[in-house]
Amino acid sequence: MPIMITAVLAQADPAAAAPEGLTVTADAQLRFGAFIVVSQGSRRVSANGTVTSDSIYPVGNAAVGPAQFTVTYDRGNNNHKPINVIFEVILAGVSPVNQSGLRGALSTFDSDLAGAGVLVPGRAYSVTIANCAARTCSKTFRIGARLDVTRSSGGGVLSIALPIIANLISSEKL
Repeated sequence: MPIMITAVLAQADPAAAAPEGLTVTADAQLRFGAFIVVSQGSRRVSANGTVTSDSIYPVGNAAVGPAQFTVTYDRGNNNHKPINVIFEVILAGVSPVNQSGLRGALSTFDSDLAGAGVLVPGRAYSVTIANCAARTCSKTFRIGARLDVTRSSGGGVLSIALPIIANLISSEKL
């Protein structure tokens, strides 16, 4: 009899399959496309995809668009009770651009996240995935920015990887 009880106690609990976790995936870099700049200019790619240029002349068919990220929460089990997942998103410090004879700086970051229309590097923004009833739930968002650029020589296609950090704050049962 004691052997049978030991065997029952040794079985794994399927509800405790793994610890909960949060991952962030970069789906697309911030893309400024291919352009010519005589000496200096700027290009703004907003989170909604609007592109405006000042003293920059587009060339070719290189893609232009905002960066896109997906934050995925995994509750670690198959419990389907609805929860609200709260996490913070931080745009880490962004280095100046120095590529193909072009030098520039990114500024005026924006996103399509509710409550985070303007992003300040280093500042945390709270995001909620409401009513998550699956093992994994995701939130996809886009970030745009302004690029002020000067040219010393050459030119090229500019795509910039933005450093995004996502931290789980809580997963509240409804």
